[in-house]
Amino acid sequence: MRSDLRPWLSRRWGAYSRVSQAAVIGIIVAMLVGVAVLSTHSAIFAARTITVRGAAHLSETDILRRSGVHPGTNVFYLDTAAAQARLVADPWVASATVARSLPSTVLITIHEVRPVGVTANAQAPMLLAQDGTILGSPPPGTRLPVVGMVGEASIRDVAAALGAMPPSLLARVATAAVAADGAITLTLRDGVSVTYGDARDAYRKAQALRSVLTWARNQPIGVESIDVSSPGVPTARLRGTTSATAIIAPPSPTPSPSATP
Repeated sequence: MRSDLRPWLSRRWGAYSRVSQAAVIGIIVAMLVGVAVLSTHSAIFAARTITVRGAAHLSETDILRRSGVHPGTNVFYLDTAAAQARLVADPWVASATVARSLPSTVLITIHEVRPVGVTANAQAPMLLAQDGTILGSPPPGTRLPVVGMVGEASIRDVAAALGAMPPSLLARVATAAVAADGAITLTLRDGVSVTYGDARDAYRKAQALRSVLTWARNQPIGVESIDVSSPGVPTARLRGTTSATAIIAPPSPTPSPSATP
């Protein structure tokens, strides 16, 4: 071989060798990627443990159907944000979180809305949520205040007023009505009429009403009517009297979400 060809052949061989090495490395990487992709579609990532928390009205079956999560769902590719969006589209769901733990676990946590009243429609009464949302037909035995249907905005005001009440106080309300000027009137189950005023200061008014009812338990005669439209100085009129008595209501702290389900 001519001596002047040796450097040229050496360079060609080196270049060929480098190309071959790169090709082999590329093939190996592609194979590894392929194996990894295939493994994410394997039964390893099929949902086997699905836990639902926070449901009271909705059944676990309802929640799983709405979320799109079911046994066998690929947990690796589960779109948790989309599942949450499907859940909160249900009027009974106030908020939802969907969390996954690889390889095969899904946790669904929901916070249901709180029903606070039943619309006054004898043919088709509907449950009313604390944000004014209509939830559907009430189940048999439902014991909630009956709310007069007086327009969408007024219904939201009444719902907000009732929603500010703790369950023990809400259970004492029989009916709620709204006048044309937006003033709310409640009737308690023992017949006491409550002048509530508009929907402002709902939590303070709830606290004021509780204070008056606590005061009333120690009176020798029953209460005829209560006025909490000025929650700082609520008043009550005893049966058989013509003048109202002012009751000093204690200040009400701002409620936490856990205190007002």
